[in-house]
Amino acid sequence: MPWAWVAFDHAPGGGRAARVPRRAMRLLPLALLALGLVGCPHAPGPARTPEEARTRVGALLDSPDAGAADFAAVGAEAPDALAAVLADPAASTERRLGAARALGALPDGAGVAPLAKSVASPGLPEAVRDGAAEALGGSDREAAVQRLSPLLGNADPAIRSAAARGLGRAGGPGARKSLEERLELEEDPGVRERLQAALARVQP
Repeated sequence: MPWAWVAFDHAPGGGRAARVPRRAMRLLPLALLALGLVGCPHAPGPARTPEEARTRVGALLDSPDAGAADFAAVGAEAPDALAAVLADPAASTERRLGAARALGALPDGAGVAPLAKSVASPGLPEAVRDGAAEALGGSDREAAVQRLSPLLGNADPAIRSAAARGLGRAGGPGARKSLEERLELEEDPGVRERLQAALARVQP
């Protein structure tokens, strides 16, 4: 029977190897998972490297059962890993929007900066930018107003529109003030329409 030597570089106590029948190789991932020698996307501990964080975040985005706590469990590397998906032009729109929602749900405002950067990114598709603005507006009202209000004066009307949408989601007197002030100055019909829709949506 053909055999193969398989090394476990992350095995407890250092690197080890085992002689495994080649026919059993297809069962190896399940065996390693059962033995705790490899991580899983819902692992409770924080990711030890950016590569591990990207792998876990990718698996979580593929999992319909993944929740905010699962992404938070990835640890300090989670925002960068999610931001990479959000900015990835090769990723589907649905996947990028999932990354935006996950960033918005990270605790302690950890996703605020990458979301704000995405809203201000001129190369982002409109749907993805709007999704980032929505996620930012729903994550932290004060931070959203602080980050999005200056973008109402951006030269790109698509960015102004997204900022208006995010402020409408954030709500509150600060958002209303920024939207009303911009509406008095705005000349682009599409942006004006978005500003009016955001004002109608603003909650006190």
